[in-house]
Amino acid sequence: MTMDQMQTRERNETKLVGYTVTASLNQDLESRIVGRLREELFGKRHEIANRLDGIYLVQVYPDGEWTPDVPFVSIVAVEVSDFAHIPEGLVRHTIPAGKYVKVTHKGPESQIGETYDSIRDKGIGGSRPFDFEYWADIDSLEQEESTIDIYLPLEA
Repeated sequence: MTMDQMQTRERNETKLVGYTVTASLNQDLESRIVGRLREELFGKRHEIANRLDGIYLVQVYPDGEWTPDVPFVSIVAVEVSDFAHIPEGLVRHTIPAGKYVKVTHKGPESQIGETYDSIRDKGIGGSRPFDFEYWADIDSLEQEESTIDIYLPLEA
């Protein structure tokens, strides 16, 4: 696992359609909640109108001290150009436009916790209301050459 150099990026608003769940990190690691939602979304993606490439994981954190046992909202979704048609059972979410720090995790997804530890140890992103990951190719997530882009919002 390696972590690419950080970059600051200006991003436009991103419209997403997908599944949402509230669970702690420990619950997700035990039960593969996000992984199962990703697989379900991948199977249903053809039903989502105006879909663009890639899959996102948005993580929305509660106020206060975060630990691996504190529940937070995870949204596993695909980007869409508009919200014209949302299949039953899916939700819509918008990532706001703004400045973000982009960190690229290189290596298997199962080792992404090490990248988040490095982010925390370096004080990047500090206390943030949310962050998100972009998975360009979900078929290669457990390969050594896999890359996952992590975006952390910068406060205005």
